[in-house]
Amino acid sequence: MKKKMIVLFALLLAVTAIVAVVHRMTHEAPAGVVLTVNGKSLQIPLTKLDRVAFSGQLVDGKGVVTEHSYRGILLAELLQDAKVSTEGISKVLVTSADQYTAEFQLQEVLETENVYLAIEADGQQIEGIDPGTQGAQLIVFGDANSRRCVRFAAQITLE
Repeated sequence: MKKKMIVLFALLLAVTAIVAVVHRMTHEAPAGVVLTVNGKSLQIPLTKLDRVAFSGQLVDGKGVVTEHSYRGILLAELLQDAKVSTEGISKVLVTSADQYTAEFQLQEVLETENVYLAIEADGQQIEGIDPGTQGAQLIVFGDANSRRCVRFAAQITLE
């Protein structure tokens, strides 16, 4: 009887694991960033972000300056490509998958070439919040520290 219970438990555990894997594979959100303007959302695939190579210096919270190279897209170009109207919009919020948010004035995003969305850093794919997945990172050059560089970028909201 005890042996049958162990076998039944092992079988139940195996079936549960298989169902979990199948569910994750069929219900995983597509890799991309959601752009929301005036309550309307648009999914932008990460493949659309692979536009240009760029590089620059970032300053961490301790004041240490490091040089990095990336592949991605200028955030202003992403907005232009999405053909969104910026009339009445004053700020841009970029939120990560773990809910960290950085705020920008729309004018800063449109008029400077300092704000990018990257999918590759220093020759390596930027990882998503789930290990082994592709992700995106907001890169801001020219800040006194990297607080507005958003890892696991998932949502761009124009307000």
